[in-house]
Amino acid sequence: MLHLDAWYHTDPELAPSVLRFDGDGRIVDRSSPESIDGDRVVTAIREALRADPPLVVVEGMFALTLSHLDGWVRWRGYVDAPADVRLARRALRKLDEGHDVSAVLRGHLERGRDAHEHYVAPSRARADVVIDGSENSARQVALLLSLIR
Repeated sequence: MLHLDAWYHTDPELAPSVLRFDGDGRIVDRSSPESIDGDRVVTAIREALRADPPLVVVEGMFALTLSHLDGWVRWRGYVDAPADVRLARRALRKLDEGHDVSAVLRGHLERGRDAHEHYVAPSRARADVVIDGSENSARQVALLLSLIR
């Protein structure tokens, strides 16, 4: 399992950036797929494939938008969930990680909603299967596994 979140640029000079909420300076705008280092993603895929696994999954909100992945993908899935569910899950995940949820909420209001509509929602059309992300996750995982096999 490869998580695209691991390959965001960290230097705001190398990616789209925004002003910090909590101080001076700029940070990488994680609401843009251009903030992901596609070359590092491809390197990670190559390394994963060297181990000859039965399956390599690349997950992340921009997985269907990155042209770097096009030559590697055999099957595309899109998890569709209502906006309130997406936001609640993200806020809870950040709380569990010890992050300030106010930054999540500000980012969502200032950029996240628009980014979803601009980048993520249109990528649904590229999916081979659309999963209802508001349903029980265990049932959805079972469905995905049945489709993959």
